[in-house]
Amino acid sequence: MEELISVRNVSKSFSSRFVLKGINLEVRKGEIFGLLGLNGAGKTTLIKIILKFLRPDKGMVMWKNSLLTDVVIRDKIGYLPENFFPPSQLKAIELLEGLASTCTSTLPPPQLLKMVGLEKEAGRYLGFYSRGMMQRFGVALCLLKDPEVVIMDEPTLGLDIRGQRQMFDLMTSLKDKGKTIIFSSHILSQVQTIADVISIVNRGRISFGGRIEELLNLHSTKVFEEAFLKEIEKQ
Repeated sequence: MEELISVRNVSKSFSSRFVLKGINLEVRKGEIFGLLGLNGAGKTTLIKIILKFLRPDKGMVMWKNSLLTDVVIRDKIGYLPENFFPPSQLKAIELLEGLASTCTSTLPPPQLLKMVGLEKEAGRYLGFYSRGMMQRFGVALCLLKDPEVVIMDEPTLGLDIRGQRQMFDLMTSLKDKGKTIIFSSHILSQVQTIADVISIVNRGRISFGGRIEELLNLHSTKVFEEAFLKEIEKQ
C-alpha cells in the first residue's frame, strides 16, 4: 500500500520535559491505524504535530515522501479533536452549509449527515445533541472536504457502549469508502476488531509498531490487553 504519512525522528519537549523522543511511524493508504498508550504517553501531542498545531523540536512529518504542508492538511486531512464543541446555537445543517461555502470542494451536507446517521437531526440545534450525536457530527465535519485521511483523537470519549460500537462501525465504513483512518483510543477490545496496524506510545517513544497479531506473538499470549500491558511495562 502507498505510504501517506511518515513521522521521522520527531521529538517534543515542554519546559525541558520531553513528551516525545525520536518518534518514527508510517501510515499507509487505506488502513485503520491505531495509536495506543496510557494517559500522558504523548498521543495527543503527536497528533497535534502531524496537524502542525505544534512544532516539533526535532524531526519532520512527510506526506507521500514530501514535507507535509499547510495546503495538504487543509485539503487532504480531516480532524476530530478529543473535545469537540461546535456552536450550540446553530443547526447541524446550517453549520455544514456555512462551512461548505468556504471550501473549494465538499461533499453535500445532506449526504454527510446521512453517512453518519444524522439525516433526521439535520434541523436540530447542536446544543440539543447528545454526546454520541455530537461525535457523529464531528465526523461529518471531518468529511466535509472529502479528505484522504481522517484523524480522530479519542473518538469514543464519553460514549456509552452502544455509542462506542456505532463509532467504530462508522470508522470501518469510512475505510470501506477508501479513507485512511488514524485514531487514538483506550478501548483495546474495540481497537482489536478494527485496527489494521497499531503503534504503542510509551514514555514518549514508540514501544511497538505493527499488527496486533505480531504483538500477541511477541508476548506469547492471545489476550490483547495482556500483551499491551506487558509491552508498556518492559521499559
